[in-house]
Amino acid sequence: MKQSARFDFAKLDKYVSKKLKGFDDFERLYDLAGRSELLFEDDSDPIRNYFMPRHCFFKGAEFLIKPLPEEVEGGYLVPGHRFMPFVFSNVFPSGVTLQMPDGSTAALKRSSFTASEVMKYILFFGEFGMDAYLITDDVSNREHFAPPYEKPVNVSVFDLQAFYTQCGFKSGDSLMLTVDDWLKGILSVRHIPAKGKAVNFAGTHDWSQSLLEAYEELRDEDDISFDCNEQAARMFWMAEVNEDTPSLITNPPLAFSTFFNMQKHLTIETMGQLSFFWPQDEPLGNRMLDIVDNGGSLPETELEAIFQMSNLCVKEDDAEAYMREAISNEKKDPDLVLERVTSGRTLVFSTQEDQLEFLELWRELWDEVLESYDPEKDELREIRSVFLELNDQCQQIIRKLDENMEDPASLFRNPDAMQLGELSAMIHHVLVMGNDADVDSAAAAMPMPLADMSSNLTAVLEDLSIRLQGSASAKLSGAADGPVYQLKITLKGSKPPIWRRVLVSSRIELEQLHHVIQTVFGWQNCHLHQFIDSSTFYQPGGGDDDFFSMMEVEDSNGLRICDLLRWEQEKVGYEYDFGDSWLHTVLLEKVLKSGPKQTLPLCTKGKRACPPEDCGGIYGYYHLIETLSGPDCDEKKELLEWNEGPIDPEFFDIIAVNARLRMPF
Repeated sequence: MKQSARFDFAKLDKYVSKKLKGFDDFERLYDLAGRSELLFEDDSDPIRNYFMPRHCFFKGAEFLIKPLPEEVEGGYLVPGHRFMPFVFSNVFPSGVTLQMPDGSTAALKRSSFTASEVMKYILFFGEFGMDAYLITDDVSNREHFAPPYEKPVNVSVFDLQAFYTQCGFKSGDSLMLTVDDWLKGILSVRHIPAKGKAVNFAGTHDWSQSLLEAYEELRDEDDISFDCNEQAARMFWMAEVNEDTPSLITNPPLAFSTFFNMQKHLTIETMGQLSFFWPQDEPLGNRMLDIVDNGGSLPETELEAIFQMSNLCVKEDDAEAYMREAISNEKKDPDLVLERVTSGRTLVFSTQEDQLEFLELWRELWDEVLESYDPEKDELREIRSVFLELNDQCQQIIRKLDENMEDPASLFRNPDAMQLGELSAMIHHVLVMGNDADVDSAAAAMPMPLADMSSNLTAVLEDLSIRLQGSASAKLSGAADGPVYQLKITLKGSKPPIWRRVLVSSRIELEQLHHVIQTVFGWQNCHLHQFIDSSTFYQPGGGDDDFFSMMEVEDSNGLRICDLLRWEQEKVGYEYDFGDSWLHTVLLEKVLKSGPKQTLPLCTKGKRACPPEDCGGIYGYYHLIETLSGPDCDEKKELLEWNEGPIDPEFFDIIAVNARLRMPF
């Protein structure tokens, strides 16, 4: 194991405390680190808690892929789930870089398969994930990937025809891949003949047994929130830190998929959007019913226990958030708060003593909040109000489902219900964060502005509510509502033009469109932005009246693109980073009718790379390109170091862009 890459929790705590002044929630930090997709927890030391960055752990790891006969004959390799877990899960499989022995990079090409044929390459993604994978790869696959799975689908594959020919690759041979960069998905490839001695196959049994033991250890944690990729990653980690087992990542006698196909113990199960390895001889339904009966988790306080017995999906942290909301609005009546929390449900007590005990616990919590909470120092009052409204919506949907659901366990097979659960957990996390003493530090730790997050969640919840209630007007996730706008977004001053063409709902809000533009261009959302229509500037929350006294500044929140653009060939401006002033023209090229299963937003075309952040605007960008492509000099050396490498101004990867568009903003 790479001991030099480890760091202990004390260092992590010191680093976070320095970055987030006043942060002192060590338990939450430890929990976040333990569940991070970027870290492994090393508990081999009984005294100190160590963590290992995953990119360090997988650096130099080797793993086998055995191409199927049809792949060798056709001269290609289907990426699919084969890179699990040796590439960061944020890297779409066809976005991986394969470095060939001659120094070249494997190119991508499109191949057509029947849906049933391609399923064996994407099995580990599960039922929901296979669908998502194919739609991300090519949106037209949505129409074809359905039972009986005999219609052709388009799949991105690596073109290895020249490599197979050059090395005399035969059916039964293997590819040995070495991890060069786990975060970016860069892998080196070499040929392993079936009868070669480059791999020690003598330890196949020990290697397989080690993986199975690691899986059993993982199951002992009693956590089925890990998908196949995360399970595989933790299995490799657990086996590696066990000194009594052989190394699984530096001497692999089997491809991981080959191991899975050979053993008889595991299968792939699906729960909502989650796919995971599961013992074949253990019915999943029993475990699901246990979760339903237990309300998903054990109560942490007496108050939560009473809520759970009354079938209320409420935590004490949620109750505290509602109390803070009431106090900040000068409605200091705990009974009104209780009425809101229990809306739509009746609290039933077996005895009057039980009811009095509950009311006493409720008032104790109220008194604690009333004494400790100062609304004047609360920077998240408005955000809390918005997220409590979202929480109310979630509870209404859950209660409606509860009324109509004959089989609660069937919810765990419903991707929409699972997404609702994930959103509910996200809202709960924000409410808990709002109860923290240092809300500024907590807000800074969120992955996106809370106001932006709330607008996204509102739209998603409305959509989920319709679908889960089985309305005839149900829409697929991400489907267009009303007409579709074809927008061409061009970076002003770029010659030749840097542009993207995207399809969005005509009702997309400006702040959602902002995130679409950030994604399709490749900006990092590090700076302020605004939309510009004639002499009116639209900014989140409006502007500073003193600074913008010569301009008309409106609040962009809640405003939709159809409010500004109504006719084809109309345009508005979009500015990102008021320092570098990246000005864009947003042109409404066409107004299209939405298809019944159209997934939006979608990038359909684009040209050239996005300039790096903070390079000095459009003129600074062209100076950067000119310097990097010119003769060696001190400035070139400095700029190469600043940019962490050269720039290909013509590079644009539409597959990677659409993969990122499928992720939540």
